[in-house]
Amino acid sequence: MRFADVRTAAALAVTAALCLTACSSSGDEQQTAAPKPVPSRIEGVGAAARITDPAKVALPIDAYLATRADLQQMDSALIVLQKRCMSRFGFNLVLTPPESSGIAQNSRRYGVPESLETAQKFGFHMVKGDPRTQTERSSPRLSEAEMKILSGRGAEKSFRGAKVPEGGCSGEANRLIAGSAKNRAMHSNKAEEIRAHSFEYSQLDPRVIAAQEKWVTCMKEQGYTTYKDTFDAGGDSRWNVPVASSQEIAVAVADWTCAKDVNLVGIWVAVETAYQEKQIDLEAEQLQWEQENLRTQVRRISDILSGDIPAS
Repeated sequence: MRFADVRTAAALAVTAALCLTACSSSGDEQQTAAPKPVPSRIEGVGAAARITDPAKVALPIDAYLATRADLQQMDSALIVLQKRCMSRFGFNLVLTPPESSGIAQNSRRYGVPESLETAQKFGFHMVKGDPRTQTERSSPRLSEAEMKILSGRGAEKSFRGAKVPEGGCSGEANRLIAGSAKNRAMHSNKAEEIRAHSFEYSQLDPRVIAAQEKWVTCMKEQGYTTYKDTFDAGGDSRWNVPVASSQEIAVAVADWTCAKDVNLVGIWVAVETAYQEKQIDLEAEQLQWEQENLRTQVRRISDILSGDIPAS
């Protein structure tokens, strides 16, 4: 499992098969594809600060993304809208927002546990909300009809005399918050694009490559000879169990310790920061528009949670 972008999950306690915030209600939205990254040295990289706590990492593009609190409020608002929509078809669903992982947005971006204490207690597992700890029983079971109406997939145009909205009730809920079927609720296309591309390109910067090589050497000195990078260690299939084993904890502690010793996170943050700052300057107008759009959605969410629910 990679932890490059751990965030609050969409309000999808019912089933992973249904898209809420993780998927657009329309297939029209496409992120701009970046040119295929090639190994190159990113310009404008400043001195790397010593970072031993990845949970405190802040990147320039973060200012243009929804906050954790906003996403949690969005999850709750989506459920309010979905339940109202489903009631039109005679269904009374019990939906609850997913449990937050409890970690900051960039905590696992570089594959390293967010702290030594976390590694010692939980290995590579998240403190709470880790999907490996969840069971099938934690999600309510839906009938075939409920699944169709909620997702809109395979549903008829009408059901029990009511028109099924495009994308089902999840699509309707998304539109009422996002304001359009073409966008995802609380999602900033350009900002997310920059965040994704900066990670791709930074992995191929020679300074990051050198830091990863030093990390590999450090891990080998501690007896772990098979891991190629920090993600390889955290993604070991042996860790796909509900509770971290003593072996997982040992590897996680070694991972965190080696990353600290070679300042892997500090170097990586410096490289990504330089890339993002340049892109933010180039895309300033679009990013400012997206910021205002997020503010508008936050106001809609606040109204929904206050009981002022917009007409469908």
